[in-house]
Formats: sequence, structure tokens, C-alpha cells
Amino acid sequence: FQACRDHARTEDLLRATGLPWTALRNGFYASSALQLLQSTRHTGDIALPADGPVAWTGHDDLAEATAAILTEEARFDGPTPPLTGPAALDFDTIAQIAAQTTGRPFTRTVVPDDTFREQVLAHGAPAPIADLMLSIFVAARNGEFTAVDPTL
Repeated sequence: FQACRDHARTEDLLRATGLPWTALRNGFYASSALQLLQSTRHTGDIALPADGPVAWTGHDDLAEATAAILTEEARFDGPTPPLTGPAALDFDTIAQIAAQTTGRPFTRTVVPDDTFREQVLAHGAPAPIADLMLSIFVAARNGEFTAVDPTL
């Protein structure tokens, strides 16, 4: 996942300064999942590419952790452990939770990668954004977002 490689490079640059630093390794934002599920509210169908488990993380939890980490002098020198939610969920599981929570049926339809990319482009996103969005699913399939750490 390119964003993770970019973050790692930033950490390398910070480390090379020799100065104290802290990098917050925030988990994948739950709000991103909600954005991906916008049409699901109306259709009841989670129509997205094949995925894998993701430790979705709430902004409120991350804000609290950030405040605690940054107000305790030198608590972390370098990167934090992954600041993630307590469980890694795929969209099949999210469909089950949504059905149990709302009492409505939810289904999970796997959309081919190229179809998803074309849909994103058709909604006006530039090609680099469509590629980035698709790369999220590829990375999830590869297990890149499964880290669950008790730090948060």
C-alpha cells in the first residue's frame, strides 16, 4: 500500500535527523469504511472488490491516544505501535454486523477490481485516486491492515 511506504520513508527521514521524534501509526480509519459503504445504506448490498480483514479505527479513539502520547514527554521516541481497533473485520463480517444491528438484510457482492476502478473513474475521480482506492482492497487481501495492538 503506497501510503504505508510513504509513511515509512518519512520515518526514515525523521530517524536520520538524530532528534527525538514521534510518529503516530494510526490504524485504517473507520470513517473510510463508512465512505465506501455510502450506497449500501440504500441498496443493502456491499458491492466492493474482494478484501481482507482491516483493523478499522475510530477518530475519537485516535484523538484520545494522540493526546495521551504527546502530553507524556518522551513516551515514544520513534514510531508508536499500530494504533488500531480491537478486531480486524472484512466486509463480509461488516455485512453480518450491519444486518444484526439494523434488523435489515445486507449482502456482500464482490466486484471485479477493474469494474470497481471504472466505477470510481465514472464518478469523476482522477486515475491516481481510483488506483489508490483499489490498492486499499489489494493491500487488505494481502493482510497489510490486520495488525491489532492493545496500545490503543
